[in-house]
Amino acid sequence: MNTYRKIATLGAGSALLLSAFFNSGCASDGSNTERGAIGGAVAGAIIGGIIGHQSGEAEKGMAAGAATGAIIGGVSGNRQDRRISEIQYERRVAEEALAKERAQEDARRQRLIAQGKTAEDSEILAARQRAEAAEAEVARLRAEEEAALKKAKQLEEYRAREAAAKAEADRIRGN
Repeated sequence: MNTYRKIATLGAGSALLLSAFFNSGCASDGSNTERGAIGGAVAGAIIGGIIGHQSGEAEKGMAAGAATGAIIGGVSGNRQDRRISEIQYERRVAEEALAKERAQEDARRQRLIAQGKTAEDSEILAARQRAEAAEAEVARLRAEEEAALKKAKQLEEYRAREAAAKAEADRIRGN
């Protein structure tokens, strides 16, 4: 019976290992969670079988190792799946923002084209004349400001000279 148990254990372990390899090939299009659970179960079963064989409980060791390995592998695969989902989401958001910017720029460009098509030469000439008139007004105001500052400076100089001359005259009279 002991020989039968060893053969059954080896057969079950081999079957589990082979099915895991075949399923992992089929699961290559599946999620990392599934692949991690399968890989973890296989690795856990092998390690658990080895440890269990040392203590004479190979079946229990394989079962416990497979369960533990499946849980750890599934959790690890799930983390990878979530990170991939986050990256894909961020990429979609960035692509949508870029598409929105392009659409806005195209709309602005189309508005400018439409405005240019409806503008007459007389409108352009009138707009240019208004711009030149406004620029001339700015130049005139700057010239007036400069002249006023110059006059204020001259007035200040003459008042200073007058005050200096009066002070000198008072000093001379006082002696």
